[in-house]
Amino acid sequence: MTATATAPLVALLAILVFVLVRAGELRIWQVVLVGLFGFYLDRTHLADPIASAVTWLVAGLTHT
Repeated sequence: MTATATAPLVALLAILVFVLVRAGELRIWQVVLVGLFGFYLDRTHLADPIASAVTWLVAGLTHT
């Protein structure tokens, strides 16, 4: 993902994480969402494969 596409994704994930934490309950898919947010913020060595997987998934869902 480019920097222009990553910034809005991080902002969206930040809003979703904030809402989920405020709700007080986290389900499995929500924990995965929070984990993805953490990887995008931290940019660890696992961030590139995760970013590639997310890009592949989004491209597959949007047919681009």
